Amino acid sequence: MGALPAHRERLRSHPDIAGEVLRLEYTAMSLNPNAKLYGRKTLLELFDPAQPRDRACLEAFERELDMPWALYHVRRLFLLSQDGRRRPVKRSTERVDLGRPQQLARRLISISGPHHVEVEHDRVYGRARAWARPRAQVSPMAEGSRPPRWCIDGHSVISF
Repeated sequence: MGALPAHRERLRSHPDIAGEVLRLEYTAMSLNPNAKLYGRKTLLELFDPAQPRDRACLEAFERELDMPWALYHVRRLFLLSQDGRRRPVKRSTERVDLGRPQQLARRLISISGPHHVEVEHDRVYGRARAWARPRAQVSPMAEGSRPPRWCIDGHSVISF
């Protein structure tokens, strides 16, 4: 058995821990969609709700999400040095509001609508996100800007 199948089997044996791990990945991906635990796939995608042991892990994840969430304003600058090499990314994360996922999603839609910014909404688990300035393919670039990119996630996980 490879590392990933063995890891999934350990998580299935401990669904409460699996719920925490799934929440941590979901939180990380709310702030940065590239923060998947397994390269191209998320851990969440690897669980099948039709399988009873996987369903137990997903139910633990849903319990983990049953907490106040926060609306964040996230900005990133991808800069280059004088000789064209990538520099460390400059990041800014500001908590804007606290509330339930549906309430914050409505607020995000009301903020984004006047700026004609589309809102991505995960209707299964609640995350909503809007990209005012999507990430470009080349540096230097900015991500976010005005209107800002916003994301919703469990505030108990993220601290500044």
